[in-house]
Amino acid sequence: MEFLEACGVRRSIRIFDRKKPVDRQKIQRILEVVRVATTCPGNLQPWRAIVVDQDKLAAPDRKTLLAADNYQAAHAQAPVWIYWCANTDSARPESFRARVHELIDVGAMPTYYGWTHETVDGSILRGEIAPEGMANIEQIIHGMPAEMSAMIARQETVGACAVAVLAAVNEGLGTCLHSCHGADKIEDVRRVLKLPASWNAVWVQLVGHSLEDREAGGQRPRLPFGELFFEMDPTRPFVRDETVVKDLEREGLLRAPSPKPGRFEELMQIGRKLGYPI
Repeated sequence: MEFLEACGVRRSIRIFDRKKPVDRQKIQRILEVVRVATTCPGNLQPWRAIVVDQDKLAAPDRKTLLAADNYQAAHAQAPVWIYWCANTDSARPESFRARVHELIDVGAMPTYYGWTHETVDGSILRGEIAPEGMANIEQIIHGMPAEMSAMIARQETVGACAVAVLAAVNEGLGTCLHSCHGADKIEDVRRVLKLPASWNAVWVQLVGHSLEDREAGGQRPRLPFGELFFEMDPTRPFVRDETVVKDLEREGLLRAPSPKPGRFEELMQIGRKLGYPI
């Protein structure tokens, strides 16, 4: 699938074919994409993923994980659950130092911008002011509190989830992100998944074959372009070029808005098939 088309047909699929298994190779392909394509400051890569085949769970553990998500129907239907976790230990100053050293060694960070082992160590370990051309890492990383590390790990894991969702769409699968747990169920999820102390569950990605049409009724409502994007300052909306809009429609990014004709009939038909009172 072309990239823009994958973005254009991306939906939060909430009706899965419970009886149709997901090819393990497709799950691996999703994970491979996240590993290669996700960007992160300092190349920290603080995300971790636990792939759960719900049919392989012990009944009490399955019940616990579903209860943590309020028994949402989509969660119960999806054959595969990918729990995306933030490893807060991966965003500590020593991790920044190790990963940035790797980037310097492979030529990803130009030394003529100031990125050398010496300047990085000076800024991260001793708080020395970084030379112009580098990021001011002495202010960001030196003496970083654990709370900041946890925040960075979580926000970068969210970025990995965005890539994972598009990768699932590219594989022809339905997918949706759900909250892993309510505030009162955090420890239940940690226990079932056997999470290390430094891992925090951020999202669970539901993956399966969709019972809905892949467009699930059309593109979701979005705020107007001019309310979201600006140029030079927040008083000047970025001017939208209608020629570009037409190109993106042709390339499959911009598609018919929801609800497309027949959407509610589709939902009723699927509901009856699944045995819901209609």
